[in-house]
Amino acid sequence: MTAPPGPRGRETLGFFGRSPERNTLTFLRDTARRYGPISSFRILHKHIFVVDDAELIKEILVTRQHSFVRDTGATLLRELLGDSLITREEPLHRERRRVLQPAFHREQIAHYAEIMNAETARFAGELKDGETLDIREAMRRLTLAIAGIALFGTDCRESAAQVSQVVQRITAKSRWVAPALVLLEPFFLAYRRWFPKGPSLLFYRERKELERIIAPILEQRRGQGTKDILSLILNARNEEDAPLSDDEVSNEIVTFMLAGHETTASALTWTFYLLAQHPQAAEKFYEELDTVLDGRPARLEDLSVLPYTSAVFQEGLRLYPPVLAFARRTIEPVELGGYVVPKGASVFLSPYISQRNPRYYDDPEGFRPERWLKSPPHKFAYFPFGGGAKSCIGESFARLEGVLALTNLGRKWVLSCSNGGGIAIGVGMLLRPDRTILLQVTERTRASQEAPTL
Repeated sequence: MTAPPGPRGRETLGFFGRSPERNTLTFLRDTARRYGPISSFRILHKHIFVVDDAELIKEILVTRQHSFVRDTGATLLRELLGDSLITREEPLHRERRRVLQPAFHREQIAHYAEIMNAETARFAGELKDGETLDIREAMRRLTLAIAGIALFGTDCRESAAQVSQVVQRITAKSRWVAPALVLLEPFFLAYRRWFPKGPSLLFYRERKELERIIAPILEQRRGQGTKDILSLILNARNEEDAPLSDDEVSNEIVTFMLAGHETTASALTWTFYLLAQHPQAAEKFYEELDTVLDGRPARLEDLSVLPYTSAVFQEGLRLYPPVLAFARRTIEPVELGGYVVPKGASVFLSPYISQRNPRYYDDPEGFRPERWLKSPPHKFAYFPFGGGAKSCIGESFARLEGVLALTNLGRKWVLSCSNGGGIAIGVGMLLRPDRTILLQVTERTRASQEAPTL
């Protein structure tokens, strides 16, 4: 059976990125748009497929998920996070997820909502009328404070700047190493077989700094019996029914410290930027907050009567999902879309690409929150948190945090662009802006007084 269509020859070198404007993401996007729902190309020994079809994505992540394992991205993450929930394969992943799942049960989420409200209210109260925010750094501080109290039972605000600097270095390194890992992965896998607990070849310094940051948290919390994620990790047992080793504990805590704040910070950064760029959508957003809340802080039960606010966050996640793309590797030949994907091939899925596919969305590049007030798209035309058994365990936490942050900041402040538009996507593991987004803070009462009359 012939291979799917796709780039050939020198054209495939675009996978490695020729410039900031022509990076790996744009190469995958152009490949998907040009060649259709399933396309393929080769880079030396490596056979790579790009899938941009909701039904095929469902097959990969759900229907036939046991024919796939995590691919090169997990190898890169393992160098930073070690053996943790988001790098494990089945059945080890399933067992660790079962242990940690109580931290995200409904009653715990309700408890987290109180923390999210308190922290966003505190953050909003510290803003000053007329100041200019680096919105990405501001959202990192906010989400790390929430994650620290909710997930670890401690105040992480003083560590926010240190964690942010570490994340910036990780992002900078991943910018160049991620595409090259397609070719270099056998070397990294061999190193891990020979030295399973050896130091990271890529992120040794960053990992040590993160361990230094979490050390006081661990010392303070050992022996306590709450249901937050840290207590569950400290009281968990491994596959040999023994307590988790210090390395295993550190791996999981570093994972949740980074994933528990960075992805939501990214989503909020882009959503506030989009609101600043689209005044009509912003007006509807503020109007709904005023009508429902009438100036008071939001409560968990208010979210069901704030549909447009929820839609704003949904649309922000559609246009700018936290993770650009991820891949699965076949462990046996798999038929997809009339083609056979051979064993060992890499299959790339991209929320960013599929969530902008004109087959599933009218005006796919436009910011239109109202689309979410109608019939939702195919489930796997929208998967910012992945899907199937390996979907993000903290999805409900992140969605709640995003909407409450929008609500409690939006009821008091208007954030408008200070350095203009034209922000593009930077290269790296996470979807980051290519330059600093500066937003000016204006008190809502003054903003409404200064609004022009029609």
